[in-house]
Amino acid sequence: MNTFDDVLGAAQDLPPTDRIRLIHALWDTVPPEEWPPPSKAWIDEAQRRSAEYDAGRMTASPWPEVRARARRKAGLDE
Repeated sequence: MNTFDDVLGAAQDLPPTDRIRLIHALWDTVPPEEWPPPSKAWIDEAQRRSAEYDAGRMTASPWPEVRARARRKAGLDE
């Protein structure tokens, strides 16, 4: 049987697109109740942004726009 280190080593040898596919495939097997909790820093940032939005100092964008902007910044074309 392969150890974690064996599997990790083999996965690291995959091309980036296959590594991303593997990440998604593995993540999809983890039930939500077993997801790790967000860090305190992440919660603090989410609360800060929520307060900014509630106070009208920040606007929201639809997910497709946010995703497209992030992909452009990362140099990925759709």
